[in-house]
Amino acid sequence: MCNNNLVKVENLKTWFPVRKGFFSRSVRWLKAVDGVSFGIGAGKTLGLVGESGCGKTTLGRTILRLIPATSGEVVFGGHEVFSQSGRQMRNLRRDMQLIFQDPFGSLNPRRTVESIVGEALTVHGIARGKKRAARVAELLEKVGVPASYAGRYPHEFSGGQRQRIGIARALALNPKFVVCDEPVSALDVSIQSQIINLLQDLQKEFGLTYLFIAHDLAVVEHISDYVAVMYLGRIVEHATAGDIYANAQHPYTQALLSAVPQPDSNRPGKRIRLEGEVPSPIDPPSGCPFHPRCSKAVEKCRNELPPLESKAGNPGHLAACWQAKC
Repeated sequence: MCNNNLVKVENLKTWFPVRKGFFSRSVRWLKAVDGVSFGIGAGKTLGLVGESGCGKTTLGRTILRLIPATSGEVVFGGHEVFSQSGRQMRNLRRDMQLIFQDPFGSLNPRRTVESIVGEALTVHGIARGKKRAARVAELLEKVGVPASYAGRYPHEFSGGQRQRIGIARALALNPKFVVCDEPVSALDVSIQSQIINLLQDLQKEFGLTYLFIAHDLAVVEHISDYVAVMYLGRIVEHATAGDIYANAQHPYTQALLSAVPQPDSNRPGKRIRLEGEVPSPIDPPSGCPFHPRCSKAVEKCRNELPPLESKAGNPGHLAACWQAKC
């Protein structure tokens, strides 16, 4: 793990009330994020992986304070995010930006590209008029969109171009930290590699720190320094990308890796098929949340929640599994 953390998350919980009855009383809680901790070093990328509904997007937006946290702490650049006043948070948001999953739905169809990308410059009082137009043109060229297209509308672009515009918007305020919320999942495979390469180039040029959210381990492998695997609101494994792909310890991570298509059909490896569905975060199982789908589960797994601790003799390789090698 990196000690020079730009972002530090400690025991973060985001629970949503489940209401019932005429008076809408809270009767239960949906535990979307349930006690997550990690750090991201400056200039590094943490890949956050898991099935749909595991809490990845909620976690990313809670870190940015777009969704209120139930408890826990997020420290960004030495500032505790949840304790900031409205004015302080406005200034902090310049350094914390988000790239959305849907490159079309996140762009206002009634506004031109120049207006979309330049809005933050106006809101934060950075540039107006010709200066704003020049900055927008610079940003568009930086992400591979001709500056002459600034007067066009989102529907006039392809999916890949729209995502490039979304990236330009995120870079407008020169942020330090960017949450990439499945930025390539809605794109054709041929375009995904282009966007990932663009994000890597921008990271090198501007020293950006990424939280890269995805459900595809094959995509995450090429961009991440570290990988955290999330299941039912919890981190179940965390290690360097090399350690995760070479020596995964948690059965859930092993199952995800077995589903990644291999270009070499002769490469050894058996597909691990998970039985059943992901349990509801409203009524999670006792003990290890993965035990109802795990072929290695024993009685202890059903009754006791495993801690996220070092495994495989590697202090930096953490897994929450009673059966993993210590």
